[in-house]
Amino acid sequence: MYFHKMQNTNIKGVLLALVGTALFAPIFAAGKFAGGEIPAIAIVLMRYFGGFLTVGTVVISSRTPLSSLKSPRPHLHFLRAIFGIGGAAGTIHAAIYMPIADATAIGLTKGLMVVALAAVILRERVTPAHWFAGTLCALGAYVVISGSLSLGNLGFNQIEGIMAAFAGALFIACEALTIKILARSENALGVLLYVNGFATVILLGLVFFMLQDVEIGLVSLAPFIILGPIAILGQFCNIKAYRLTDVAILGPVNYSWIIFATLIGGFVFDEVPDLRFFIGAALILLGGLGLMRLPSAPAAVKQC
Repeated sequence: MYFHKMQNTNIKGVLLALVGTALFAPIFAAGKFAGGEIPAIAIVLMRYFGGFLTVGTVVISSRTPLSSLKSPRPHLHFLRAIFGIGGAAGTIHAAIYMPIADATAIGLTKGLMVVALAAVILRERVTPAHWFAGTLCALGAYVVISGSLSLGNLGFNQIEGIMAAFAGALFIACEALTIKILARSENALGVLLYVNGFATVILLGLVFFMLQDVEIGLVSLAPFIILGPIAILGQFCNIKAYRLTDVAILGPVNYSWIIFATLIGGFVFDEVPDLRFFIGAALILLGGLGLMRLPSAPAAVKQC
């Protein structure tokens, strides 16, 4: 009876995680949906502004006291907002100049980057097994890039897309470490309110100063505000999933992002991946899953 109940709980958790991942896939493809005519930074502004309005509405409607959402570490939330902006902007911008599936595959190298950053910042020990799994990720990314570049001559747009994809992955990895620290004691609703609020304020300033010479009509931007509620719903599904199911079970589900991205690219934009993409993606998935299965070990403490 207990095993059957646990099995049902795990199934619910996996399904919620799949829904959460699926909801984020069109968000990262938003730049391509806009036809490349709207800068990624403006799309990200609408995503966070819509998210702030959504979370604010939940707080007001539920009559949640603001004092219960106050954080003792607002600077970490501010830092997470910067990382979140960089991750979203880099990934969205990359998908404008390269196939969505390729940009997503490169984005999945965040698993390798998380391990590397954890070793440097959190002093976690990196074993030979970690390096082997990480090498698979790096090799897979190289195969994906070589396949993408083989479609035509190497140009500035292709280089820009590849650099944006790797930069987005790095920012997402940094955000993951920040979330890891905040999740230990912070209120979930407060975390969402802080990151969306800080990001909106930061992006308003960036968009104003960076895009003064770019004509962007409010009518063309308005539809992208729906990305905010979609992102909040996706985050809610992920939070609910992790409360129901162990990380070891849900971790591999996050890699389904590449499946949803490939479907969007194929059915919406007629982007058909070649054999090199599938080989590279498989290597990234194997390396990423290997990194997730390996336990993190704290660094040895020096005796004084």
